[in-house]
Amino acid sequence: MKTISLFSGCGGMDLGATRAGAEVIFSNDFDHDACESLRKYFPETEVFEGDIADVKTFPKADLLIGGYPCQSFSLGGKRDPEKDPRTKLYLHYVRCLEQVKPKYFVAENVSGLSGLKGGAFFKEQFEEFNRQGYVVTVKLLNARDYGVPQVRKRLLIVGVRKDLNQAFIFPKETHGKPTKKNPDLLPYTSHGEVIKDLPLWPTGEFYERPHDPEGHLSWYYMSRNRKKNWDEPAFTVVANWRHITIHPASAKMTLTWSNLEDGYKQRWDFSDEYEHLQKDPSRPILETPRRLSWRECARIQTFPNDFEPVGKVESKFKQIGNAVPPLLAEVIFEHLLSGKGLIPYEELLNNQELQQTLNHYSLCEESSSEVC
Repeated sequence: MKTISLFSGCGGMDLGATRAGAEVIFSNDFDHDACESLRKYFPETEVFEGDIADVKTFPKADLLIGGYPCQSFSLGGKRDPEKDPRTKLYLHYVRCLEQVKPKYFVAENVSGLSGLKGGAFFKEQFEEFNRQGYVVTVKLLNARDYGVPQVRKRLLIVGVRKDLNQAFIFPKETHGKPTKKNPDLLPYTSHGEVIKDLPLWPTGEFYERPHDPEGHLSWYYMSRNRKKNWDEPAFTVVANWRHITIHPASAKMTLTWSNLEDGYKQRWDFSDEYEHLQKDPSRPILETPRRLSWRECARIQTFPNDFEPVGKVESKFKQIGNAVPPLLAEVIFEHLLSGKGLIPYEELLNNQELQQTLNHYSLCEESSSEVC
């Protein structure tokens, strides 16, 4: 299926779509290193480097994909979208829909989009997609529920052109704690296991502060727990290399003091306990704790083992952290392109339970009858 990719980054969503059978013929990003990474791993794809506003015409395609910038909606940002010009970049996504009229589109954004300003910004985007003639379904997914070794909540928005008389339903979770309703769920993927074969001290591949008088880890960094247990999914891989979390072979972090009531930060320190050794004493340990390397972050994001984005180390972290996990993308696109996730539109309209499963925001009830 001929595919256009916008706001492509280093190609996490593109990799997943390709594995599911799509052919990405056009991609775009503003960041030079990200575009060089796209050219490296998608040599047959036309890569437009620069402002998407400068893309006047798009090629014909049946699928549009992309995660338009999320910084103005992110929980880690200033969350003031009215003053952030990136808020309206989704309109270029809409412009592509209007011009190309693909059969399907898949958009990804941070979970904060759905709740900010009472859902107003999400509702605005949703209604634009609907006006372009698409049956839209949305769901807040956690990547760990689909085998990604990372806690990463993201909003997925999938549109099916109305003349196809179909709607998309999301794939069921495959990982988690088994329940009576879902007894066959697999355990969450251990982030310690997926990186254990990599060098224990990869000099030059992670953020260090060797000459800082505060030490290797700043007071701000130590103001919260930065370490997940070995056998659990990792914390979200972020795009800022200074805030990348701690390698699971490091000692466990414990709360030293807390005075949040007076506006002060907490203080977490490293203990002498290595929790991951309890299950397997042969596991490695880091006597000096460190942040995850960019290569370890790429593994946790489910990029191929040999994947290396173009650019300096800080840029590598930025590209990897901003990406959609390829495995999550593959699950979604395989469900769509195989047809397993497509049902008759009338079936969705007549199934109230299914509507509630797909659209669990109050704004869906306030919008038009074609929200689902």
